[in-house]
Amino acid sequence: MLLKLLIIFPFLILSAELITRGAEKLEKFMGQGMAGGIIMGLLTALPETIFVIVAILREEPYIALGSAIGGNVLLFTFGIGLLGVMNYFKWRKDLIIAEEYGVEHRFLIFTTILLLFLLLYNTLDIIIAIPLIFLYFYYAFTRVKGFMNRSKGEIDYNEIVKATIYLTVGAVLLIFFSEPFVEEVAQISQELHIPSVWLALILTPLAGEIEETITAIRLTSNSQSGGSLAVFDFVGSKIENSTILLAIIGIFHGIQLQPATSELIATIIANTLAIFILMDRTLGLKESIALILIYFLVAYSTLAF
Repeated sequence: MLLKLLIIFPFLILSAELITRGAEKLEKFMGQGMAGGIIMGLLTALPETIFVIVAILREEPYIALGSAIGGNVLLFTFGIGLLGVMNYFKWRKDLIIAEEYGVEHRFLIFTTILLLFLLLYNTLDIIIAIPLIFLYFYYAFTRVKGFMNRSKGEIDYNEIVKATIYLTVGAVLLIFFSEPFVEEVAQISQELHIPSVWLALILTPLAGEIEETITAIRLTSNSQSGGSLAVFDFVGSKIENSTILLAIIGIFHGIQLQPATSELIATIIANTLAIFILMDRTLGLKESIALILIYFLVAYSTLAF
């Protein structure tokens, strides 16, 4: 099994590199909100989308739920923290997020409020699925409208073609190799008798978000604005996961949420951390280190209790 992981991993790295190159080209005329929040967000959320659909078809809705929201805890603590640390040591300054981040900030707040309501409602069904779907499409509409109003000069269609090729090939590799990678990690973890809560909140999300994390690292290393684009990707993909993917579960397999209370609470806390940490659009070294430590504290807490 370990050999299979070693074989798959280079393809995930290649996928991340292609998506990075495509996103950097689109950013030039689309802006970070559209290129990062919507396009990259949709692409890097493909693994979770596939896992949710497969789990629903297999009548395993709680696995689908973990796939949908488990990554929030990882990316909004360790992921963002890693970006801040890397950006500081690479460029010798704090990570500054583009001014247009205000759209993502608002919708992350709206999403977190809906998750809190979901926790209190204690049921994921079609009633809650409808506002979740509406929220994501309103977010996408806001971003598309902003893109249409942008004036970035003449569009280089050759660059668009190149970006499309990079993103398409990267997405195909991501779809093909991400699921077996996560399944291998889960199988190894279960054979080692790792607790299911730790598996749901830590290991499976870590494996599922590996490509997105590698993409973010490449973006941060490539340019001073790359860290900002990576943040848009993180937030955009998690907005989608917490709305569209939860809505899919609610529509096709309504469930009671009491067995998943710990996962929901952890997700709400992670979202809240991201809301306050990124509010001033600046991610400093101390904040970044604190987020990484929080992630390991969560990992230790779930394992201990």
